[in-house]
Amino acid sequence: MSDTGARKTAPKLTIDQAPMPESDTERAAEREGVRAAASEIGEEAVGFIKGLGASLWAYAASHHYTVLYGFIGFVLAVLILTIGLWSTIVIAVFAGVGATLGQIRDGDNGIVNFFRRLFSGKR
Repeated sequence: MSDTGARKTAPKLTIDQAPMPESDTERAAEREGVRAAASEIGEEAVGFIKGLGASLWAYAASHHYTVLYGFIGFVLAVLILTIGLWSTIVIAVFAGVGATLGQIRDGDNGIVNFFRRLFSGKR
């Protein structure tokens, strides 16, 4: 059964549409039904997001150093991958010098005292 001479035609696509409401009240009722369905979906999503956010904040509150160092590691990884290792090291050195100068100006010599203890040999 060879159909070499017959042309194959693609199936025709049709779009089924619901009949348009006749009156304004029917249109308003239809819109309210769509809004009610959308708000139910939205409330479920908001409840999920709210619950997820609350559990993430609870974890961050109880493990603040884990979250802080994880964030610092993520930022360093992004910097190294985007601008390179040496540029990231230069930025870190300048940020450290800036933080040290800022602490000196504030009267809090925490970083200076740390390096004094580190290089003086006293522990």
